[in-house]
Amino acid sequence: MMIKLFLYWSIFIAWFQFSILPATAQSNAKLEIVTSFNKERPGNVAISPTGRVFITMSDATASPYKVKEILPDGTVVDFPDTIWTRKPQGHSYKGVNAAIGIQATSDNVLWVMDLGDRKAQPVQAPKLIAWDISTRKLLHVYPIPDAVLRSNSFLQDFVIDEKNHAAVIADMSMAGLVLPAMPAFIVIDLQTGYARRVLENHHSFQPVDEDIVIDKQVISHLFPDGSVLKPRYPLNPISIDRKMEWIYYGALSGRSIFRVPAAALSSPGSDDSALSKKIVYYAAKPKSDGIKAGNRVLFVTDIENSAVVMATPAGYSVLVKDTALISWPDGLAIAPDGYLYLVSNQLHKRPFWNLGKEESKPPYYLLRVKITAAEGYF
Repeated sequence: MMIKLFLYWSIFIAWFQFSILPATAQSNAKLEIVTSFNKERPGNVAISPTGRVFITMSDATASPYKVKEILPDGTVVDFPDTIWTRKPQGHSYKGVNAAIGIQATSDNVLWVMDLGDRKAQPVQAPKLIAWDISTRKLLHVYPIPDAVLRSNSFLQDFVIDEKNHAAVIADMSMAGLVLPAMPAFIVIDLQTGYARRVLENHHSFQPVDEDIVIDKQVISHLFPDGSVLKPRYPLNPISIDRKMEWIYYGALSGRSIFRVPAAALSSPGSDDSALSKKIVYYAAKPKSDGIKAGNRVLFVTDIENSAVVMATPAGYSVLVKDTALISWPDGLAIAPDGYLYLVSNQLHKRPFWNLGKEESKPPYYLLRVKITAAEGYF
């Protein structure tokens, strides 16, 4: 009996260690450079159904144009033009103030989340914008009303639920930098434009109480009065599966992935109490700024270990790790030719996250790695 117990325990330990593999292991996956940026800092990436590649530029000081297309030869061009992708001028609402989140849907539409600008005169409200990729024609503009925002709202990552005609935006809020963090989902009915704020401060949005440590350095904000904050970032990465059945999400500074039925979130009759009962824990993850749902796995960035991992309910393992090319892995996208694209933008080396010191060392990269059909969808 003791021998059997020992054998069972040994098998369990081996399974556990494999299923929660830390992202320090090396990977044999080949990482390719799609294009590099010597000045502009990229944000997130999206791939159209035909394989066209789009990216947001998160640093307004480097380029006035916020949305770019990466051509097959690596050339970077503005999309859809140089008017819509720069800050609105005067009293016009036409333009993008700042952008991180970007998605391409199966109907060949490019969606961009404009963060807005509360300091502008007049104030520029955040808005979700959609263009026809083929014609570059503007299709939709969904202003986000103040009624569903907080004074420290920070809208970036989002998903488009094509099946239920809804957009779900992760409002991270400013993570305690301005006011106490109040993470929530903002759900927009894409048929009517009606917006709701739901599940504010739900426990699944919360971070773990741990520092973010990259290259042995703790991410830290230095305020003008000399005070220092080591942030714990809440809700941020979000993705939806290809069947539009589940929405997956987690806290940037969290170690858990949760999921909720997409149909429940899109239903205007679902209140917070009903929605809370439908949220379930799905898998473990590292601290991450990006999630992309594949066929059988979730691809998740690992910001502390310069890696991308594959997560399932059994645990997670490393897909690719590269301390030279991957520095703060951010947005992810799956292309129809079987590549996973990822942005490497050294976000943690900017002064705001680095005790006021600018230590970024361009180039920044758009990278890609080959995945299997079983892992992705193509």
